[in-house]
Amino acid sequence: MIFFIYNLIVLILVPVLLTRLFFKSFNDKDYLKNIRNRLGFYKEKGCDQAVWFHAVSLGEVISSEGLMNNILKDHNIVLTVSTPTGYRQAKKIFDERVRVVYAPWDFYFFINNFINYFKPSALVIFETEIWPSMISLSSSKGLPIILSNARLSKESNDKYSRMSFFMKKIFQKITLILAQSKKHEDRFIKLGVNKNNIEKVGSLKFDIKLSYIENIKRDNNIIIAVSTHPGEEEIICNVFKDLMEYKSSLKCVLVPRHPERSENVSKIFTKNEINNVIQDSIPNTFNENEVTILRGIGFLNNLYKMASIAFIGGSLFKSYGGHNIIEASANQCPFIIGPHMKNFEDVVDQYIRQSGCIQLKDASELYDAFIRLLNDDELKINMVDNSLKVFENNQGSLEKQYNYINKLLN
Repeated sequence: MIFFIYNLIVLILVPVLLTRLFFKSFNDKDYLKNIRNRLGFYKEKGCDQAVWFHAVSLGEVISSEGLMNNILKDHNIVLTVSTPTGYRQAKKIFDERVRVVYAPWDFYFFINNFINYFKPSALVIFETEIWPSMISLSSSKGLPIILSNARLSKESNDKYSRMSFFMKKIFQKITLILAQSKKHEDRFIKLGVNKNNIEKVGSLKFDIKLSYIENIKRDNNIIIAVSTHPGEEEIICNVFKDLMEYKSSLKCVLVPRHPERSENVSKIFTKNEINNVIQDSIPNTFNENEVTILRGIGFLNNLYKMASIAFIGGSLFKSYGGHNIIEASANQCPFIIGPHMKNFEDVVDQYIRQSGCIQLKDASELYDAFIRLLNDDELKINMVDNSLKVFENNQGSLEKQYNYINKLLN
């Protein structure tokens, strides 16, 4: 009965979801691309017995690349995503090696259409996408269900605990959970998962593949703010303005989390009389006393290798929950984060304990944090060394997760 009520609610919400996609398409027209996929209808060629891999958006697609490449050695993959940025990145990475489609919304008949069309042999869900119909239907059809690189924030844990009368049965249908840490493992167990179905394996994000443009060099005058969101750009605008007044040779770079917002971000700087330019790729040179707004994805490894200091966005406001800090660490770029990092709580704890980054108490501390690092080379060197140790000590999750998954698939 509860499952029926859940599906009824999802069905009632379908017009709302369609309306939401329509408004999102004003900034990114690809939200309306292949909209039939959201309803479980596909024109793409099927691939029976492929592994169904679900990675919701851009960050998950990038982080799971190595794992999917390993699975592709012996199995086909149909990859479902939920966002255009995730879709485009997946097509760019895998080309025709992987079927990439939009995930159906979590209504019984939409999910059933997907499974009947692609006939997957297993379901691998990346990180935290717990969808009751997706999991229940896959289980009823005998598919092994694996939650890879699994994490459960305190907020999500509290939410699922309040719905334990329903969610406990959903969690118990998962065949294997590959948890990032002991903290996450314990949360899953409290939600009803059998401890024999959980393995602690670390995070795949420490096994990232690094690639760079040619002749890349560190520039002590480049400071960057990446993966920023609405509300954060206004704060960064004021900070960059003050920093450029303090040191006119600075070259400031900002990369919004969603590239389609670049024009709006530019207007914020223009309104505050700050010289700015939008670029679609990393230019040969950045201008002093100017803000460059990079519109696109795939820049961060190169930027972290070039920059002297980075601020990682999505962390100044509770609603965003933070973004990946591991790329900055791997590229030996000292970095600053805001107080809200629920999506990376265990990872951040390690960096804080090892003095590998600066975490702000609130947004008002951002300017002072930049100033500290600009004026203290020894602090920057120590942060980089400590950060790199955390990064190196956590590598190896890719091999562990692949071995567990491959054993189930075979």
